[in-house]
Amino acid sequence: MLTHLLPIIVVGAFSLAIIVERAMALFWKFPIDSHGFINEVKQKILSNDMAGAIQHCSNQGSALPAKVVKAGLLRASRDNRQIQAAIEIVAHESVSTVRKRIAYLAMFANIATLFGLLGTIMGLIKAFGAVANVDAATKSVMLADGISTSMNATASGLAVAIPTMVAFSVLQSKANRLTEDVESAAMVTMDLLGARMYRDEWDESGNTKDRPNIPVMGADAVKQAKSA
Repeated sequence: MLTHLLPIIVVGAFSLAIIVERAMALFWKFPIDSHGFINEVKQKILSNDMAGAIQHCSNQGSALPAKVVKAGLLRASRDNRQIQAAIEIVAHESVSTVRKRIAYLAMFANIATLFGLLGTIMGLIKAFGAVANVDAATKSVMLADGISTSMNATASGLAVAIPTMVAFSVLQSKANRLTEDVESAAMVTMDLLGARMYRDEWDESGNTKDRPNIPVMGADAVKQAKSA
């Protein structure tokens, strides 16, 4: 009996580990009040407080929308292509982080069901093989015991597969909502910085970096340079 259940127990242990890890990440580590966060960032940017906006993103910890917004704010002085590239890279990494290992749960649910079916077939084969050469009085007892073992394998497989599929659906739905939050944060950041008036470089702490001043030649200087 234990031989039939051991693979199912192993699959259940792996499924439980993934469910616990993903639930903690998706429900406690990555989420954020996206509406309130974006409004706060908008207010700081519109009030020309770029350092405050960057610091506000840093204060959000591991929240994924904050990482996407921060990636754009750190390059607010660059052209739109560089800002978009930075945001897309961080957004892609964030989405990959959100969806990591969730697909394995569907696979483990199917494997648990198949292991249960395999245990049922093997139990029946063993039961009918055992009663082939015994007397009638013992035959019914051995047959009942073999069928009981087979049904236990089926029940155990379903007991692992059903909660795993439910967890897969819940985690997948949460991952989709977090993905939408990340994509929304990316689009809002691009919109805010699309018509930006900030030309200073900003470091990770929101402090202005020193940039060399490049002299701009006036029209008269350009004419004198051409005539020379």
